[in-house]
Amino acid sequence: MRKNLGSSLIENAKPAIGWLNTNGELLLINNITVVLNTTAENVDIYATPTPPLAEITLDLGNYTTAVLLQNPSPADTINKINLKLILTNKMRLLGCYVTVTCKGNLAKIIKSGFPPQKGRGAPIGTPAQPQGLTVTHGPQLSQLVSKVSPVFGAVFYNHRIQANTPGAVPVIVQDTASTHTFPGLIAGVKYTIDVSASGSGDTMSDYSSPASLTAD
Repeated sequence: MRKNLGSSLIENAKPAIGWLNTNGELLLINNITVVLNTTAENVDIYATPTPPLAEITLDLGNYTTAVLLQNPSPADTINKINLKLILTNKMRLLGCYVTVTCKGNLAKIIKSGFPPQKGRGAPIGTPAQPQGLTVTHGPQLSQLVSKVSPVFGAVFYNHRIQANTPGAVPVIVQDTASTHTFPGLIAGVKYTIDVSASGSGDTMSDYSSPASLTAD
């Protein structure tokens, strides 16, 4: 009997976790954030994550604080390494939970935020197009803040802004964060913003759908 290879691939799909060892600090923070957010958004599939997402989120916050610490001492560096071990070990446990829960279904793995193992769906490469762009006023006058949902594999984000005035040209600012504040804008002028994600190897996603807002 001839086997349906496409169906076999889907039913044997597994989440990839090797990136937990190979990602740099900021990329690791970005990618874990993607997994936690996506898993939380799909509670109909992942109702009782193990370990709890709130617990891993706390560990991620502790690790992020250690990574961003200015002028760390040797003790701070050791603490950062230990926090990373705690965080990545719990992410591996979460990967095991996803493996058991999704039962090899590729679509369900994608809804966990974990990338599928290579050979079981689209390979990890160019980041996905950023989604959920919002543009709001900043904490100070003449500021706009762009924010998209974090994208797995994004090394940095390209926040592009253009004034809706004759002759204006777009300005692109690269940021390791999926949120960026544009300062010094002209009050009363409407600005259009969109965001793309850049990955390793000079890959870049399509830009998000744009959003516009008038600076105050």
